[in-house]
Amino acid sequence: MSHDRIASLSIEHFNRLPKMGKPSVNTEWTVLCCIVKENTLDDNFEVVSLGTGSKCIGKSKMSATGDVLNDSHAEVVCRRAFLCYVYEQINLGTSDVFTLELGECSLNSFIKFHFFTTHVPCGDAAIFPKQDATEFGTVVADEYVHDAKKPRLDDIYRTGAKSIPGGGQDSHLQGAEYHALGVVRTKPGRGDPTLSVSCSDKLAKWYHLGIQGALLSLLLVHPIYLSSFTIANGTPFDEKSLLRALYGRFGEDAERAVIGRSSINFSFAKDVSKRPCPASIVWFKCSTGSHEVAIEGLKQGVTKKNRHARSARLQICKIEMFRRFLTAAEFLRLPSCKNFVFYDDAKADAKDYQRKWAALKVDKFKSWTSKDGKLQHFVLD
Repeated sequence: MSHDRIASLSIEHFNRLPKMGKPSVNTEWTVLCCIVKENTLDDNFEVVSLGTGSKCIGKSKMSATGDVLNDSHAEVVCRRAFLCYVYEQINLGTSDVFTLELGECSLNSFIKFHFFTTHVPCGDAAIFPKQDATEFGTVVADEYVHDAKKPRLDDIYRTGAKSIPGGGQDSHLQGAEYHALGVVRTKPGRGDPTLSVSCSDKLAKWYHLGIQGALLSLLLVHPIYLSSFTIANGTPFDEKSLLRALYGRFGEDAERAVIGRSSINFSFAKDVSKRPCPASIVWFKCSTGSHEVAIEGLKQGVTKKNRHARSARLQICKIEMFRRFLTAAEFLRLPSCKNFVFYDDAKADAKDYQRKWAALKVDKFKSWTSKDGKLQHFVLD
């Protein structure tokens, strides 16, 4: 596994996509994330899902029918696109990725999945000291000390993600004392606060419980774990801080992904002299077209007149993901699938996954945001 190989494939795939949804040259930046499939039998690597974006809607715009995408950060878009890819593989019935049997499927042992990003995840992983203009830092904030033998660090890289009441709170003091470390955070919203937790927190959840989530866990024999984490060159990054965010704050000796930086830069990387691109690109490998562009949680081009039409929805919104799940469950003849009417009931039926998630929240994620149950209680239209 080569970090440069994964980065090169991801960026080349992005470059081949149409211009629709991409940042304007010289004036905009975005974050790009990809999941790359590796077949260890033939040493073949290919991009299977891709997402871009850095936006998140406020809680007042969240939908009770599951037809709006709440979080359009690249990490979340990429992961949801990956779930669509998995459903596609199941529904094809001839996948080389999974072994399909009645009622369940299992990931083939020679298949691995790798995560790539062009920017450090927002939240805990983004907190680490600055050193100078050419070095991104090798000392994490919780190891910061005033030592004459070490270069003095005047400031830290900070995150806009906000600590949640009930967890540790930021002191906003000078230097390394500005942020509390290891706490759950929500993404910032302009005026209208969000309920979406930071990408550091979401990635930590995925690396511990699997990237498949609750619904897919009903169809899979085992969770799907990401084998590596690759970040592009030319962006501030600290491996120790990422390890703290993904694993260290849990105090667990979990099987860790291989973490590393590539030597390849992304031409649309975050730049303070530019504005963030308002759009998010959604793409996943499938038998039909999957390239979509999201604006404020809906498909680009949506008008007030067709706002509630199915054609206005992104493939990765909750209700359409629920539709894909039910199709796959029926294909695999999952015994309980005929009982699933409401989205939240289906998720609750993933008892093993929910038990592990509840234990993780009690021990490590006590302040994880709780959304109104009405936002999960919907049916297919």
